[in-house]
Amino acid sequence: MRRGSVAPSVPSVTSPLALPHLSGGGAVTGAVLSLSPPLPGSLPDGGRLSGLPPGGCPCPMEEPLALHPVKLYVYDLSKGMARRLSPLMLGKQLDGIWHTSIIVHKDEFFYGSGGISSCAPGGTLLGPPDSVVDLGNTEVTEEIFLEYLSSLGESVFRGESYNLFEHNCNTFSNEVAQFLTGRKIPSYITDLPAEVLATPFGQALRPFLDTNQIQPPGGNTFSRHNGQS
Repeated sequence: MRRGSVAPSVPSVTSPLALPHLSGGGAVTGAVLSLSPPLPGSLPDGGRLSGLPPGGCPCPMEEPLALHPVKLYVYDLSKGMARRLSPLMLGKQLDGIWHTSIIVHKDEFFYGSGGISSCAPGGTLLGPPDSVVDLGNTEVTEEIFLEYLSSLGESVFRGESYNLFEHNCNTFSNEVAQFLTGRKIPSYITDLPAEVLATPFGQALRPFLDTNQIQPPGGNTFSRHNGQS
């Protein structure tokens, strides 16, 4: 560089940024593009960018899914006789012979020798339940639940699949409870058949009891199209 010459200016890499452009005579001059953030109050609508909600997120909030309560109705089919007679007949205490059903979406659902049935809560001839177990809540909608029941009724819970000891109303309630809430029904209910069969009297009665079919009267056979027939 010769003495007395002026070093050419170098565009700054920080804001503001100098950009070259052509003047009217074709000479390159410097233009300045400001990258500085806008000053407070320089934006309309209280300083917010147009079209954004308060907080700046343009995404709509997801609405929470509705929760539906799930109950287990428990009936003692022996009407108290099991508690009185089981010590003499079985040599051990049984508090009841349990039938159960699932209450969800304002209806009662249960399984018997006629397949899956439904009714208004407490609407069978068994009357009101002896106890009610709160199983929690479910996000499963009624439409999805009815489709699920339809698939069960056409597969593992057909009427001809019913067995008093191994595939009964409590098997159904336990399956449906886990689908809806992830929780099982109480073990004192599901363990009852094994307790009975573990006794000599239970083993002696098994051939007769295996042919027994239980279908609480008063329910409506479940239909794929509208939940009932």
